[in-house]
Amino acid sequence: MRRGRRPGGGRTAVRLDGTEAHPVAVDQKAPAKRRVRISRRGDDVRERVLKAALECFGAFGFEGTSTRAVAEHAEVTHTLVLYHFKSKEQLWIATIDNALSRYSAEMEEHLAGADDTAAGALRTFIEQFIRMSARQPQIHRILTMESNQDTTRLNWVIENYLRRHFAKVRDLIRAGQEQGLVRQCDPARLYYMIIGAGGTPFTVSTEYRALTGRDVFSEAEILRNIAFLYELVFIDAP
Repeated sequence: MRRGRRPGGGRTAVRLDGTEAHPVAVDQKAPAKRRVRISRRGDDVRERVLKAALECFGAFGFEGTSTRAVAEHAEVTHTLVLYHFKSKEQLWIATIDNALSRYSAEMEEHLAGADDTAAGALRTFIEQFIRMSARQPQIHRILTMESNQDTTRLNWVIENYLRRHFAKVRDLIRAGQEQGLVRQCDPARLYYMIIGAGGTPFTVSTEYRALTGRDVFSEAEILRNIAFLYELVFIDAP
């Protein structure tokens, strides 16, 4: 959440759409150490709310989640949730923005360390996507629920994250096909096969365990799923 100055001292919280929310009650005349403690306490509360919101939106969707339920899950007051995020819509956007910005930064770091071939980068993407899906299956659950609805929330995610993500992976697939290392098919279709096969098992983990007798979150099962996707995507995968 960005913050701006207000005329009388202190700071004004600015929402993601650029409009001002409630002022943050930080007395600029207070000792510096006290101001730091207040700021850190606010950051801690915000992180707790975002973590709780990710779990709630992932389990119950946007319509099934209330700001009161998030407050209860985060063990903070409802007033604090509204103080930091103003509305459920803004809380949803902040939650996804927080999760996807971290995902994007981590993925970029992994891709920067991949070998210089498109196929090598695509292998890295597949492995890291599966591992990130295992760590935070809520993201895939939330986006799956939203993707079936034409909402301003979905449009926001598409324009801020998904369009760029899709183009990057699709281009890796195309380049890998030109190298003769990736199976020939529609790159967009293959993109969705990778995303679906890589993320869905973690979103239905209870069903997965009941039908297969395996824990999809175990390292052994994660490695098997990575290897299986390699076999589907690459030609002569090792």
